[in-house]
Amino acid sequence: MRPLLRLRGLANALSSQRFHLFQALMRRVFRRAHAVVQVDDFDGNLTLDLDLAEHMQRRIFWMGYYNLRLVALLNRLLAPGMVVVDVGANIGEVSLVCANRVGVSGRVIAFEPVKAIADELERNIQVNALQGVVDLRRQGLADVAGEFDIYDSCGQHDGDESNRGLGSLHGDPGSHQVLGRIQVETLDRLAATLALQRLDFMKVDVEGGELACLAGALQTVARFLPVIAVEVHERSAQMAGYRGRDILDLLAPLGYQFLRLEARGRLVPISADALGEYQDVICVADPATRAALTGA
Repeated sequence: MRPLLRLRGLANALSSQRFHLFQALMRRVFRRAHAVVQVDDFDGNLTLDLDLAEHMQRRIFWMGYYNLRLVALLNRLLAPGMVVVDVGANIGEVSLVCANRVGVSGRVIAFEPVKAIADELERNIQVNALQGVVDLRRQGLADVAGEFDIYDSCGQHDGDESNRGLGSLHGDPGSHQVLGRIQVETLDRLAATLALQRLDFMKVDVEGGELACLAGALQTVARFLPVIAVEVHERSAQMAGYRGRDILDLLAPLGYQFLRLEARGRLVPISADALGEYQDVICVADPATRAALTGA
């Protein structure tokens, strides 16, 4: 493992904040590497065990983050004491980054319903002594409560590598593997149990389940008007029976305006009519927050 760690250090040294060419090259060269490597500098000071055979974890190892653009935005948005909800937390990349920003006076509520992945997230929380900041909920969020099958994909994975971040409630039983049964709740029903007194940021990345998640959280969203980062993927939306623009149409009556997240956290206004096949959309209702994030 030491040679890989040395190569990773060299890649970091040769890549600047803007240009990650050498890191990207190493990620491709070692695409077939099968190893679990511990790093102790994730987000500067956190420890993670990363499986280099898995799509997202390999990118974290070589690039620093999987969600490079979102982390750049979070650096401007988050402050100590804030409260975050991370829906589709996976092994905790975004949850841990948020915990580092909101500190012990803040709170991160991480929703991850797939047992094997939630187990990894729990270990990452414990290893980094973040139990007092990150609250792991082994549930999914939607617009109804109940128990449902979750699939390994809803058809959005075109590659031949392991990608454990594609679990979806909207898979095809004839084409996609069932990972298990999961408990699903609505955020509105959980809000009292969670004793939410504020909500500053919400990330929703649940492979076609984004609309249902937000519909089941609409009262909570209307109360706190958090900044929302949501994946809008037309193919996944269609598998779930809606259009990507329906997410924006749901939030617009609450006063939200929409920005496409681009490289280095840059934000560009976008409308429901201008959506492409895939984009990360940042939804902001507060004009002052919007101005601060965009520099306008």
